[in-house]
Amino acid sequence: MTALARRALRAALAGGLAAAAAIWPAGVPAEAAVPAAVPAAVPAAVSAAVSVDFTKPVRTLSAADYGIGITGYGDGSYITNDSKHRERLRTLKPGRMRIELHYQEPGNHAGPIVCGGFKCDTTISGDAWITAIRDLGAEPVVILQMDGRQSAEVNRDDAVALYQHFAASGTPVRRFILGNELNCTCTPEKPEMSASEYSRRFNMITDALDAKDPAVRVGGPATAWNDLPYIRTFLEGSKDRVDFLDYHDYGNGTEAATDENLLGAVVRGYETDLKEVSALAESVLGRKIDLQIGEFNSDFDDPDGHRTLTHFNTLWGAAALGQILHAGAAAYQYGDKNGQLGLTSTNGEGGIQRSEPLPIYHGIGMFTGEGLFRPFGTTMVQATADSDLLHVFASDAAKNVVLVNVGTQPLDTMLSFTGLTAGTAAVWQSTSDAWTPHRTGAVTVAGGKGTLTLPAGSVTTLVIDQQGLSATYFDNADLTAPKLTRIDPGVNFDWGANAPDPAVSADTFSVRWTGKVIADRAETYTFITTSDDGVRLWVDGKVVVDNWTDHSKRDDSGQIALTAGAHDIRMEFYDSGYDAIAQLHWSSPAITRQTIPAEKLLAG
Repeated sequence: MTALARRALRAALAGGLAAAAAIWPAGVPAEAAVPAAVPAAVPAAVSAAVSVDFTKPVRTLSAADYGIGITGYGDGSYITNDSKHRERLRTLKPGRMRIELHYQEPGNHAGPIVCGGFKCDTTISGDAWITAIRDLGAEPVVILQMDGRQSAEVNRDDAVALYQHFAASGTPVRRFILGNELNCTCTPEKPEMSASEYSRRFNMITDALDAKDPAVRVGGPATAWNDLPYIRTFLEGSKDRVDFLDYHDYGNGTEAATDENLLGAVVRGYETDLKEVSALAESVLGRKIDLQIGEFNSDFDDPDGHRTLTHFNTLWGAAALGQILHAGAAAYQYGDKNGQLGLTSTNGEGGIQRSEPLPIYHGIGMFTGEGLFRPFGTTMVQATADSDLLHVFASDAAKNVVLVNVGTQPLDTMLSFTGLTAGTAAVWQSTSDAWTPHRTGAVTVAGGKGTLTLPAGSVTTLVIDQQGLSATYFDNADLTAPKLTRIDPGVNFDWGANAPDPAVSADTFSVRWTGKVIADRAETYTFITTSDDGVRLWVDGKVVVDNWTDHSKRDDSGQIALTAGAHDIRMEFYDSGYDAIAQLHWSSPAITRQTIPAEKLLAG
C-alpha cells in the first residue's frame, strides 16, 4: 500500500520520541515470558503534568463508536462456534461488528450467502454470522459486493436480494458499506475500480436499497487509506446518498517506520488525517458527516509479529483508539481472528493460547473495561499532557482517564482536574510484564489534584468515583421538572428562604441525592435527617426515614446494620415554602453524630 508507506515515512521524518523498543520483548506474552535480565540500574522516573477539564466536552460517545471487523478467518474458530473467542469479544462490548457477505454465486439468489472476504471460510452461512453478531449485543454492519468482474446491475440486484433475505427474518440489517479497498489492487483477485465508477455503482445500489427501506444507512468508499482524491471524486458523485464516510488506516506501511514514530507521530496523525477528511467532506457536501475508520491496526502485515504480538500493540492500540475517538470518528479494529493481527489468537501466535487475547485486545480493553472495571464514559472531554511520551484521554459520565506512557522511563505524573475537586480513582494498568489489566491501587484527588507514577511502557486507566452524592434539583416540589445536576460533597444545607440555585425557585423545589455511603466497619448505623420540609431516606433499598410532610425544622432517624464497604443511599427532599433545610448525619457505636463527610460518600 504505497500511500500507507508514504504516511509512515512522513511520520518517521517528523521525528519525535525517545527510543522505546526495549519495553516490549518480542515473541511470547509477557505473563509467560522468561524474566529479562535485571538492568544494572533502574531508569530514574521523569516528570509529566496532565490537565483534564471535565467542563469542556469534546464529543459524545456511544457503543457504536467501538467496532470490530469480523474477518471470517480463524482456521475453524469463529464467533459462530468458538465459545471462548465469542465471550472474549462480548467482554470488549463492541457496539457494531462488520463483516463482508455476498451470494456465493453472484446473481444466484437461490444460492447461499457466505463470507465475502478474501479467502475467508465460506462453509459458515451468512445467517449464522449475523445471528452470532446479534447474540454478542452488537449491530451487524455488512459490506456488500462491489466487484468490477460483474456488472453494476448484478451488484445492485445482489444487494437488494441480500437485504430482503435478512428483512424476511423480521430483523433487517440496515447498515451497509459498499465495496472494500477498491482504490487499489489490495485483494489480488479483485480488480481496482475508479472513483467515478465506484460512485456510479454506489448510487445505483443506494437508490435501490432506499426504495426498499428508507431507514437503511449506506457508506463508503472503504478505501485502503485516506485517499483524498478518490474520496473527493466519490463525494462529488454521490452527494446526499452518502450517510457516513468509511476508510481504512493502518499504522505502518514500511519497515522504515520505527517503533517510536509509530507510537508518536503516526498515532497522533490519526487526528490530523480525520480532520482533513472531515473538512473535505464538509466542503463537498455542505454538511458534517459521520466518519469511521473501517479497519485499523498497527500494521496490515507484520509477518513475524514483532509488533503485533508484543506489548507494543497494547500501547499502540490504546493510543490509536483514543486518537480516533477524540477526532470524532468510530473505530473498527481489524480483525477478530486474523493471525497476528487478531484480537484473539488463531493458532497459538506468539505463544498465546488459541482464542486468548492478543496484545491489542488489552489496548482496546483499557477503554471498554474488559468486564473488569467501568468502561470509558459517554462524554469525551479535554485532556492534555506536557510530554510527547504520554497520550491522555478522558471522559465524563462517567469519569475515566486513560494514560499511555510510551517511553522507556517511569513518569511521575501530576494530575490537575477542572470540574473535579475530590474523589478516589481506582488504578488499572497494563504493563510490559502483565498485559491483562490489573488493579494496582488508588489515587486520591484532593483540591483538584492527584499524583501517580506511570510505569515505563504502560497503559493506565483511572476509574474515578467522586466524593459526595449526585444531586438533581427539580423546579417543583414533587421531583419533576429537573433543572440542575451536580455533585454535592454532602447533604448539609440551610437555605433559609433562598433558592439553592438560580435554576430553581426559592419555594416549591425538590432534590434527589444518590450514590454510595462507605461504612468502615460492620455495625449498626443510625441515620438522622434534619429537614424543613419533607424528607425520605433509603439505604440499600430499605426505607430508613419517611416523613414526606410539610413541617418545620425537625430530626428524623432510623437504624440499619451495615457490613464494611459501600452501600447504596438515596435521599429525597422537598420545600413547600418559607425556610428550606436538608441535612444528613449518621452515628454508630464508633462514630459520634456527625454530618456524613464527603470522603464517606461516592456519587452515583
